[in-house]
Amino acid sequence: MSYIENYSVNGTSLDNHKYAIESVTTNIPSLKGDNLVPAMDHGSRWRRKRLASATETWTIWVSDNLASTGLPPSTAAGRRAAFNANLDEFLSLVTTTHKATGFDAPLKVVRKLKTNASSPSDIYRVNYGEVIGGAAITRSQDQETAKVSLTVSYPDPRWYESNSSGTKTASTLTADGNPGGTALMTRMTITLGSASNPYIQNVTTGSKITWSGGSPGGSLVIDTYGYTAKVGSNSVVGNIDRTGSTTTDWFILRPGVTNDLESNTSYSISYCKAFL
Repeated sequence: MSYIENYSVNGTSLDNHKYAIESVTTNIPSLKGDNLVPAMDHGSRWRRKRLASATETWTIWVSDNLASTGLPPSTAAGRRAAFNANLDEFLSLVTTTHKATGFDAPLKVVRKLKTNASSPSDIYRVNYGEVIGGAAITRSQDQETAKVSLTVSYPDPRWYESNSSGTKTASTLTADGNPGGTALMTRMTITLGSASNPYIQNVTTGSKITWSGGSPGGSLVIDTYGYTAKVGSNSVVGNIDRTGSTTTDWFILRPGVTNDLESNTSYSISYCKAFL
């Protein structure tokens, strides 16, 4: 079997002879935060919201097929044994609580998608999640199969462009440009050239970062997700100044439009395109 689009979890495809996804129900994340309610004014005032976590509901068929042949064993006892082994394998895969190094959550989930209707090709997106709320297992009475329904929660609701193994694909901006994607991007590494009080500002989103205290004496590398700033191996996060910024995130790229970037030195922004 080979679906046009499918999922993999921690490197194991959910499109194989032993178990395969039947359907996925995606819940677009809600917005969290409230508008301001001034005591001395009418109504309320709009305030920028942030994305809450996202969930998907998966329905998966587990069979009694053998991986080696794609067929069930010839005996009833063999079919029962194969089914039990496949179910144990699947549940062990998706219910792990071990978070591997570099993962944001226990499950690395990779989607395979089709793009370009005139000449279709595969693209991939990755996210990290965990199974919540247990799993409902409905076993067939007349054959060794079961339908499993479970909910996967993604703490970061955004999916990121990747290769087939789930390694994120880096994109770079060194001038004004459209970063791509469909969701706000807040995870990036910004490199600023040495200058007096180097800064970078995204006029489009209102983000601004300045290194105060003269010249850093080398390239300044800022990690907006880890909230670090370094010159070489030296931490200089104490020199980071966000005066003039209107965003709570250190830096934001807005998808679908040209981002107006300003700086008093050369710069490079390395990021991954984000999607809902």
